[in-house]
Amino acid sequence: MTSLELITDTQTETIIFLICVFLAGIIRGCIGFGFSALLVVSTSLFVNPLLVVPLLVLLEIVASIHMLFSIWKDALWKFLVFMTIGSLIGIPIGLAVLSLSPQGILELIVSGIIFVMTAILLAGFTYKGALNKPVLMTTGIIAGIFGGVAAAGGLVAATFLASAAFPVKNIRATMVVFIFIMEIIFIASSTLTNVYNEKVFNSFLLACLPMFLGIILGMRLFKHLDERKLRVLILVVLSLLSIIGLIKSL
Repeated sequence: MTSLELITDTQTETIIFLICVFLAGIIRGCIGFGFSALLVVSTSLFVNPLLVVPLLVLLEIVASIHMLFSIWKDALWKFLVFMTIGSLIGIPIGLAVLSLSPQGILELIVSGIIFVMTAILLAGFTYKGALNKPVLMTTGIIAGIFGGVAAAGGLVAATFLASAAFPVKNIRATMVVFIFIMEIIFIASSTLTNVYNEKVFNSFLLACLPMFLGIILGMRLFKHLDERKLRVLILVVLSLLSIIGLIKSL
């Protein structure tokens, strides 16, 4: 483990990182989102987000493929089309901010984005307007920007879908598909930047097993746990982690 070039600097940091991956995988298996947000705010306390975010994109793609077959029929496909179009605009913008921002400023942006989004979700924001093409595309653009900067695009889409009062199974399925699409766009857009390197790929390979174990456990727990209480708990944890990140950045 120590012979590989990883995004972590010490063996202790690597172990903590893998534990965080496993726990975030459980959350991903349960509710379909939150994996990247949890990891980026927890690991940014000891890893540069410029290394964490590209790694999370690779992990999210693998995680989504693992879950796609079981949730495919429940996704809101009409919404996904226009949200995807929007994300095609937003992700390159967010990726540019990610690659050009100094580490200290980037940590502040990441923590701030996640804190605002979790606060909106916790406040029980409800969207009561029309679910038309411009609204869906705007949601996709914002999700794309936040996804490119902080791997937090899933929180944006989840906030919108949850506020529109769709059934949990439809939100979960739509989030899995949308996150998968966004990460593919991220990979394609990243060819214009230099966000991928050996450290990222090595860390990705090392993190796959704990992530899979977490997702499998989370998918089983989804059938037995109170999903709404679990979602609130996750948002509280995200809020606390983002506050810690803001304090550290400042």
